[in-house]
Amino acid sequence: MTTLVAPDDWQLQRMAMVILLLSVSICLSNPAAAQRKTDTITLYNGDRITGEIKSLLGGRLSFNTDAMGTLDIEWKEIASIDSNYNYELRLDNGQRFYGSVKPGSIAGTVALEDVFGEKSFGWQEVVEIRPVEETFIDRIDIYVAANYAFTKASGVAQTELRADVSYEDEKTLNAFTSRVTVSDTDEEATSSSRINVSRKAWVDRAANYRLVFGGYESNDELGLDYRLSLGAGMGRYFVETPRSELIGSMSLQGLEERSIGGDTQESIEGVLTLGYSRWRFDSPELKLKFDASVYPSLTESGRVRADSTATLRWEMISDLFWDFSAWGSYDNSTVEVDAAGSFDWGVTTGVGWSF
Repeated sequence: MTTLVAPDDWQLQRMAMVILLLSVSICLSNPAAAQRKTDTITLYNGDRITGEIKSLLGGRLSFNTDAMGTLDIEWKEIASIDSNYNYELRLDNGQRFYGSVKPGSIAGTVALEDVFGEKSFGWQEVVEIRPVEETFIDRIDIYVAANYAFTKASGVAQTELRADVSYEDEKTLNAFTSRVTVSDTDEEATSSSRINVSRKAWVDRAANYRLVFGGYESNDELGLDYRLSLGAGMGRYFVETPRSELIGSMSLQGLEERSIGGDTQESIEGVLTLGYSRWRFDSPELKLKFDASVYPSLTESGRVRADSTATLRWEMISDLFWDFSAWGSYDNSTVEVDAAGSFDWGVTTGVGWSF
């Protein structure tokens, strides 16, 4: 059996930063696309506005115009929308449809035209409208954050760098996430890092999706030199509303781990995940996200791992956020017998940038 050789902490962190910098440089070097402002919305009071549909989320339609800039219009105030461009419509039952949007047969409905014909949906059914971007660059979303925390009484300083990069098309959502945390005390400096990649593929346009993922993790407090993982499973969007979502998944994954002392082991785990997000687009714009995972081992009797993350983003000015982050990792049977403990956690705050 071939044994995987893992790069060290610094190499993985450098790889993550290189990927991030390449993504940023590509986005910044992308020439501005020609603006099309031929979409039309009609309000219940009879007003017609021409511009560009940017998105619908959180019960608000973002609509860009030449004369008035970008408007945020309450979804319930719009009688009809009309566009020749392609969009993704996400419904409250988790279904997704792709096509051009037209006025429905009655006010308060939207018709979607695709290769299968025309479908009509009530306003209350539509959770999100997202433009289907034509170029690779336009489909990439990037969020980076730099956080710092210091407690004078304990003399503990903690620095955290995070990067989230995602790419979404009509059938899949691909994500790259990374976190590097360094803790300094008067006696020592410890670090933990995590890099995850995942790919979701929608099943029959519904709330279900197939999932494949991989990851790298290290943690000095848990005595973990590295952990490599690769897995697959199924997931579902259980709740989708204009302001919140609840998702979960069940998977299997294989691991290779090495302790700081040099001991190596391989195992197979179950993976149970649950994620909850809630957002508000009134001023100030807020987004809360919480994820938790439990990993019961299938090959090591009694071993259970778990981890969780919580983030809060508050937009201070356009695309610049105050960022609060908390995370925890637990392992009741650490690879290193003399590890400092079975639980490690961190809390930091700082600024983040979305582009």
